[in-house]
Amino acid sequence: MSQTGVLPFVRGIDFTKYDFNETLKHPRLLSEMQRLRWLRANHTGMSTLPDELSTLTKLEQLHVTHNGLTSLSDELLNLNCLRVLNARYNKIKSQNVPADLSKLEDLAVLDLSFNDLNEVPNNLEEVKSILVLNLGHNAITSIPNHLFVNLTDLIYLDLSSNKLEMLPPQLRRLVHLKTLILNDNPLLHAQLRQLLALNSLEKLHLKNTQRTLSNIPQGLENLPGLVELDLSCNDLPIIPDTIYKIKTLRRLNFSQNSLTEVSNHIGDLDELITLNLSRNKLLSLPNALTKLSKLRKLYVNSNYLSFVGIPAGIGKLHELEVFSASDNRLEVLPEGLCRCGT
Repeated sequence: MSQTGVLPFVRGIDFTKYDFNETLKHPRLLSEMQRLRWLRANHTGMSTLPDELSTLTKLEQLHVTHNGLTSLSDELLNLNCLRVLNARYNKIKSQNVPADLSKLEDLAVLDLSFNDLNEVPNNLEEVKSILVLNLGHNAITSIPNHLFVNLTDLIYLDLSSNKLEMLPPQLRRLVHLKTLILNDNPLLHAQLRQLLALNSLEKLHLKNTQRTLSNIPQGLENLPGLVELDLSCNDLPIIPDTIYKIKTLRRLNFSQNSLTEVSNHIGDLDELITLNLSRNKLLSLPNALTKLSKLRKLYVNSNYLSFVGIPAGIGKLHELEVFSASDNRLEVLPEGLCRCGT
């Protein structure tokens, strides 16, 4: 197609599920789309990035997820306007990520989750513009101390489902971080004291991180904006007292632990909107639960709750929209539930 056609004026194109391995006709046309701002090539079966990609110097977003990529080619470094690079669900290895990503001075979002990384890519700490970094679901065993020295503008960090046993003390430098996801890492010996310096933190996910009563982070109530906490899948026997002090919490997940009871201090968390206590060993719910006047969603599936274990005053939860209690010992539901959500 000649330059007088429509291609030079295209701003975005979606090649999702187009088979790049079957024909290279469309990738070759990329060189004519000089004004392209975003490109999606998900589920295409590509094993390498098209050479023509380097001509898209105005490209701001590149999504190449669910492919067979084993590397990110140096052609990426010509994309001076690139802000979002999403390459999740590929087979990219650590050594095959360009060491000069810092040349992409506007790169704000980097997603390399669900790949074959066994270490943090070399020189990643030099990409100082990154705001969102997702390295989850890889096989990374350690985070180098210098990674967070320069990446101080991060607002979202996902390190879940790796093989991390410790976190560097420099994590405390991420004072702008709003979301930290550490799920599914063997962090038994990590006290996570760095968390107390993250004054902007709003969401903290510690699912299946081998939390115990002795290594639960202390002082989280001093984080002024913490609204979401996930401590599911940790085999905790009780909700530690320190959790009841976090008065800002709106969403609390304590599912799949070993709770046999919940303290009446749960009523102190009066900002709670969502509470998940599923898959524990609860025989009853505390009466103080009825103080949670803003509660909208309550999940207590797979416990040992009977009719007498549900607070008689549960009808006071006028904002309650979801009461999920499957796989319990309930033969009838308390009449008060009919008044919830009204």
